[in-house]
Amino acid sequence: YQIALGGSADNAAAIGQVIGPGFGYDEVVDAVEKIVNTYVDMRKSCDETFLQTFQRVGMEPFRERLYAA
Repeated sequence: YQIALGGSADNAAAIGQVIGPGFGYDEVVDAVEKIVNTYVDMRKSCDETFLQTFQRVGMEPFRERLYAA
């Protein structure tokens, strides 16, 4: 599975960027959990959406945590 982040379907439509190498069937749930945990840790407030956080911090913090050994 390929994971893409940063896409948007609103007036500022954008296609998400592929974060890196894909994941197998048995890895994808853990990968999504790491992405969500990164978002929760990095958001400024409970009102900041995933996309707002992603646009503020960029891809690298998500990539680092997702592919950390």
